[in-house]
Amino acid sequence: MNKYIKIIVGIAVVVFVLAFAVFSKDSNSPAETASAKPTIKIGVTLPLTGDVASLGEANKNAIVLASEQLKSRNLKYSYEFVFEDDQFKPAIGATAASKLISVDNSDAIISFGSPVGNVVSPIAEQSKILHVNDFASDPKVANGSYNFVHYTPAKSDAIAFVNELNTRGIKKIVFFAQADNPGAAAIVNAIREKAAGTDIKILSTETFLTGTRDFRTNIDKVKNLGAELYVLQASSPEIEILTRQLRASGIKAPVGSVETFEFSNDLSLFEGLWYVNAADATSWFNDLYTKRYGVSPKIGAPNAYDAVNMIVQAVETAGDGKTKPSRTEIRNAFASIQGFNGALGNNLNVGKDGLVDSKAVIRIIKGGKPVTVSESK
Repeated sequence: MNKYIKIIVGIAVVVFVLAFAVFSKDSNSPAETASAKPTIKIGVTLPLTGDVASLGEANKNAIVLASEQLKSRNLKYSYEFVFEDDQFKPAIGATAASKLISVDNSDAIISFGSPVGNVVSPIAEQSKILHVNDFASDPKVANGSYNFVHYTPAKSDAIAFVNELNTRGIKKIVFFAQADNPGAAAIVNAIREKAAGTDIKILSTETFLTGTRDFRTNIDKVKNLGAELYVLQASSPEIEILTRQLRASGIKAPVGSVETFEFSNDLSLFEGLWYVNAADATSWFNDLYTKRYGVSPKIGAPNAYDAVNMIVQAVETAGDGKTKPSRTEIRNAFASIQGFNGALGNNLNVGKDGLVDSKAVIRIIKGGKPVTVSESK
């Protein structure tokens, strides 16, 4: 009898398990529904180590913040992010982008800065995949059909810079520019164009390569030209070393920059000095980021946050939620975005040139921190 009881019990258990499985399948719980959504993969290449790692980490923080918020939204798709470290080096960035596209099968990619952006763009164009750079001053990063830049462009920086020179009565300047950084070159060229026909004189443009540690020969060439401002378009640690060597040479004239003061980890070097910076983030984004990470967002972070949400908007617009939209459909939807409201304000538009324009600001370093004093007109 015990034998038959065991058999009956066993059959009952099997029936129960099968019934439970069927019930669970038909119950359509939220977790089941979420996991059934097609997953969109967004690949990201950032400088997570190296000289500008602090900017790359802030960029990643903003992307993570945006990705966390996606989970509470009623979206057609699930989103996954894959990060690669390019160290702000073009060759590594090219390898990272190729991996994100070919190995990770990303549906869109995000890159950081002009040096890496310029090598990622042709790869994205060939692969016909949406590529958004959130930190490039060089507009050439947006060349082609699949490449876009969400960052204050060099032409907007130049307008703000030349207007501030005129306001302050500064007529003679000298540039120190990192020759192998296309963003620095784009800003210098844009300022040259904007200053043409005015009484502003660019006395000299001293160029140098990344990794330069001795600027004394360049400084000796320009120290007696009568410059009223030395404009430093350099990343870290070059900008700190150059500033200290300018002071050691006896030069008293102030230094300035477009954006690059905020590349530095030692803002005390620039205390009381003015510079042009990319567009300010909204107060709600600054508060959101600070609450999440305990520090204020660095330059480029709000652009990264927006880049995620703009890509998501494009995907959600292009797809029906049953199958993934094609890369071309995602690209077309992104190119059509108008009136986007994000971390950099309201009514942001993707231009026909692939640029999302935003207004530059004038800042000073006060108490070791950046402080905005005015917005470009």
